[in-house]
Amino acid sequence: MRNNIILPILIVLTGISSSGCKDSFLDRVPENSYVADNFYASDEALEAATAPLYNRAWFDYNSRASMYLGSTRANDMYSPWGYPEFTTFHVTALDENLANAWKSFYSVITMANQVIADIKTKCTAEVSEGAKTQAIAEARLMRACAYFYMVRTWGPVIIIEDNQKMVDNPVLPLNREEDVFQFIINDLINASENLPETGSQPGRATRWAAEGMLAKVYLARSGWKKGGQRDEGDLELARQYAADVCDNSGLELLPNYEDLFKYKFNNNEESLLAMQWVPLGEWGVCNTLLSELAFSPEVVGGVNAWGGFYGGLDMLEQYELADTLRRNATFFMNGSYYPYICIADGGYTYTGTGTPIKKGVPGGPDDDNDGYVAGMNSPLNTYILRLADVYLTYAEACLGNNESLSSGPGLEYFNKVRYRGFNGKGSWRKTSITFDDIIKERRIEHCVEFCNWYDMVSWYCWQPQKMLEYFNNQKRGYRADVTIKDKQGYLHFGNYDSEGNFQEGLEYCQAPTMEINITDDDIFLPYPESDVIQNPLLKEEPVPYTFNE
Repeated sequence: MRNNIILPILIVLTGISSSGCKDSFLDRVPENSYVADNFYASDEALEAATAPLYNRAWFDYNSRASMYLGSTRANDMYSPWGYPEFTTFHVTALDENLANAWKSFYSVITMANQVIADIKTKCTAEVSEGAKTQAIAEARLMRACAYFYMVRTWGPVIIIEDNQKMVDNPVLPLNREEDVFQFIINDLINASENLPETGSQPGRATRWAAEGMLAKVYLARSGWKKGGQRDEGDLELARQYAADVCDNSGLELLPNYEDLFKYKFNNNEESLLAMQWVPLGEWGVCNTLLSELAFSPEVVGGVNAWGGFYGGLDMLEQYELADTLRRNATFFMNGSYYPYICIADGGYTYTGTGTPIKKGVPGGPDDDNDGYVAGMNSPLNTYILRLADVYLTYAEACLGNNESLSSGPGLEYFNKVRYRGFNGKGSWRKTSITFDDIIKERRIEHCVEFCNWYDMVSWYCWQPQKMLEYFNNQKRGYRADVTIKDKQGYLHFGNYDSEGNFQEGLEYCQAPTMEINITDDDIFLPYPESDVIQNPLLKEEPVPYTFNE
């Protein structure tokens, strides 16, 4: 644990800047000369110091771990060769993705801590009070996001505010989940009160990002291990913060769902908070997931690609007949056409019969990507929060403890998400929604965005028996190598028999090689073994946290 903490501190102190992304705050280097004792010699220097909070601190999480913890765990996608144990719930404490995620989240936390501490001691008179306040708010927002991921992954975790205390004594106890939630909320309230409504540069955090996250956190906490009844006070706060974003931010959903996952639409108005990767950037500030997601070099301009993920069988069955826009933006489907891939050839039509991943595959360097595509180097940012998420949070908070929601703004914003997804066609409008509708809509809207499992954990903590039954009925580990659409557009899953005849049904799909029986003990993941060895207190009961505010 000690090394995991020291590394991000050193990164901050060396004042990393990144190159390769024009007109980005990641590219801004302060003109002033400075050393460690007066690192923050201008507002611009302070902006440069917080830039790594948007990429380098998250790197070890974004590189693979995010896929497994956030998407394959939710059964969005599946590969028998890509850590299938996350789908089948056989993950052990020795898994490298757990260690990388743990290390990365604490990199975010300790880097944020160091920024906050340095602002108090190393700013010169040239740094404005407004810049100090905003930088602290950005750091606290990112720290809160890291802890929100962590509490939904492991439950109790160690709260760290003072890096030096951690360096002096790395063997610290876990803190209770209720304290982790309160710590997150304290950070987000500070961020919401001190961030601007419009970012100083595209991609910078705003008040709306903080309020959107607050809505999600209050919604998660409202039912967190409370015996099946959501707390009305937390629900009301979730509604208030979500409503402020939805009604007063002036932001709108992008008209075309598919545009959300194109390079030229990075930092679009729907993107409330995202990891900001440097196109063609060096290792540590680039998005490495291109080669992991793309199924073939032919869809990324010939660069290396080896992705073996297909849509989870249960995931593919969630899509309604008219919901082809979101489906084709997420998975390559037989006959689907993409004019922005292989532009020189007139576009790309997928002719395979499987369902490889499309989302996160923007085409090749010679497509509309300004050349910013290379092996293990995607030009796409990674969403942490986008506006559609807040719309659905609002809907769920309005539903609350009720069986259904038949009127009001929550239903209105739920339908806005569906209208965009269906392009206004088919049976997009719902006159009433239930919790099951919320689950389905979230899974479809955010599939393969590395977030669905985290919401499922929150739902489990509210309604454990319902969600255990749901998980065990998800056809986990099944992969349909052959997917056929009939003339009406319906999907049929199966395979061909020895005589070449299509055989439809679950029994003709590749089946999991291990038994899957998900219980209460499987929801939260084990702490990384390497950290447990260094800190035996990770095996002990969590303790209350003493708050400083």
